[in-house]
Amino acid sequence: MHNSWPNPARSLPSSPCSSLSACESGNALVELAFSLPLFLILIAGGSEIANLAWGSVQINNAARAGAAYGSISRANAANTTYIGLAAQNEAPKFITSPSTQVTSTQLCSCVGTDGSSTSIACDTNALSNCASPNVIQVAVKVNTQAPVTPLVHYPGLPASYNVHGQATVGVVQ
Repeated sequence: MHNSWPNPARSLPSSPCSSLSACESGNALVELAFSLPLFLILIAGGSEIANLAWGSVQINNAARAGAAYGSISRANAANTTYIGLAAQNEAPKFITSPSTQVTSTQLCSCVGTDGSSTSIACDTNALSNCASPNVIQVAVKVNTQAPVTPLVHYPGLPASYNVHGQATVGVVQ
């Protein structure tokens, strides 16, 4: 006689999942849902840091360009307008107002034969303040500052960061 009832041992699986892949279906999607926001935050943070670093490099390069112009001669070292324009030409995206964002100073010193150095005023009396065989050395120091705006404004963080650059170069005499 043939029994039409199914065998209970054969019809029920031995475990809730018939295979390993059936038990893990959807796990990758859940892991992606948890890790994707973290990856996006890391990418956004990395791009913001790169933006600030690039702005800092540009502003420092602007200071170097201004100092390079001023180092050509003592007349150039005293010309703050053209030092500012040289800085602006190097970083036009950041240095938009050279008269307020770029400052330059002449630094004069009297260097003795023994290597000692004394700061003196950079004026017409400098020669009388530094007797021979001492030598007058002149340098130009350029400071730049500019705001760097983040790519995205995050609540709780500043809307812009003020970045400073500085360069000091000896003047050719």
